[in-house]
Amino acid sequence: MAVNLFFIPHQDDEALTFGAGIRNHLNAGDECHVILYTDGSSSNVVRQLNGETKSNMHRKLLNPQQEGYAPLDRTDLVRYRNDEFLRSCLALGLPVEHVHFVQDLQDGTTTIEDCEELIREFTDRYHGARVKTFTDLGGNHRDHANMGAAARNLYRQEKIADLRLYVEPYNLRQAKKANRTVQVLKEKPKTHREFVVASLIEYKKWNPALEQFAIGYHSVRKEIDAAIANPVSYYHKPY
Repeated sequence: MAVNLFFIPHQDDEALTFGAGIRNHLNAGDECHVILYTDGSSSNVVRQLNGETKSNMHRKLLNPQQEGYAPLDRTDLVRYRNDEFLRSCLALGLPVEHVHFVQDLQDGTTTIEDCEELIREFTDRYHGARVKTFTDLGGNHRDHANMGAAARNLYRQEKIADLRLYVEPYNLRQAKKANRTVQVLKEKPKTHREFVVASLIEYKKWNPALEQFAIGYHSVRKEIDAAIANPVSYYHKPY
């Protein structure tokens, strides 16, 4: 049984980009850990939920009082995003003890050095584990790219023996264009596709009475719908 470490920058990335990959490793009997390494507090979805801008989900301005909840602050946002993340991971089939919240960093503030330190912390804890991160190709979000650059640095130093760099479906064209020599591989869930779909659906759940605010769906509605229709992961080996 192999141990796999998936480094996840933001709540919803585990389902959108890594979902098929995680599920295939679980199907093979592997142990998978997901490590959420930023707090997700910078999302402007809080403005949609507070009725300051139009809701991307409901296509109108929300009124928190009429919807039955108090306006949210950034602390609320992080708590509810973490709840979505945990529900998504459990729906994907991950044991709760393999879901790690390491949120010392605010999203948008990571550095390559921060990311290298975090990878070393977990590879020391799980010696010989395979590492899965985002690619740093294609001009993607800095929190994605920094982890990819950090992982490649450690791979070159032989601190990581097995590395896969995942490409966001919405970044696929830009990543391929950034390095045309890299072979990007595609994987779909070989079995239990419904687990990946269920993990994505957790981000669509809107029930304020249960403190479910569909934050992921408000943020990346089109991307989540596309992934539900076609759950797939893209990755490449180190270059």
